[in-house]
Amino acid sequence: EFKCIECSYWFDCEKTSFLKELSKVQSIRGLSSFLKGRLFEESTRKDKRKEIISFKEHGGRIKAAFVRGKCIGIILAGNYYLFPRLRNFNIFPPDFDSVFLGCIYVISEYRGIGVAKRLLVEIEKDLIKDKVKSIESIGKRLNDDMDEEEYENSPLIPFKFLIKNGFCIKKNDPLFPLLRLDLKSIVSDFAESKTLLGKMALKKEVRSPIIIKNR
Repeated sequence: EFKCIECSYWFDCEKTSFLKELSKVQSIRGLSSFLKGRLFEESTRKDKRKEIISFKEHGGRIKAAFVRGKCIGIILAGNYYLFPRLRNFNIFPPDFDSVFLGCIYVISEYRGIGVAKRLLVEIEKDLIKDKVKSIESIGKRLNDDMDEEEYENSPLIPFKFLIKNGFCIKKNDPLFPLLRLDLKSIVSDFAESKTLLGKMALKKEVRSPIIIKNR
C-alpha cells in the first residue's frame, strides 16, 4: 500500500516559459529560488524514478515512521521551489522565509493513533533548530466531487488536521486554502509535546512501537 516513493504529485507540472516566469520575479531572493526551482525541475524530468532522491538532494526534508522495520508513514517539507505543482494553486507569491509542508501520508491501518502528529512534531523540531520562522501548507476540504477514498489518499493534508495542530488560514479557498503555522509561537510547547510523545511511545510499545527516522 505504501507508494509514496513512486508518487509524483508535487513534481508533475506543465513546463512553463522561462522568460514568462522570470518576469514575475520581484527580488534577489525570489530570483535565487526561481533558478533553484528550474534546476530541480530539470533534474526530476531526466529520471522520474528519482524524484524523491532529487528532492532530498536539493534540500528537501523527509521523515518516515517505522514499525518493526515497516515504513508506515512519511512527511515531506522543503522550500517552495521543490514543489513545482504549486504553480497550479492560487497561493503565490510564496513566503521565502517559510518552509512548505507538502504531505503527510500514513497507511490506512495505522491512521488514528497519532502517527501523523508525531511526524509533524519531528519536522517542527528540526525547523525550529534551524531557525525557520514558519511552515505553510495547502489544506484539502472534502467536497461533492471527491469521494472519501480519494480524499483520504490525496497527498494534500486535511484542512481539519492542520487547524487542529495550530495552523491558521493565510489565504482562504473553498477547496484548497493556504495555511500557516508560526513556529515562534510553539517553541515553549515542545517540552510538553516531548513528554506527551514519550508517554504515547510507552503506551504503544507492546503493540506497535513507532520509530521516526530521517530519510
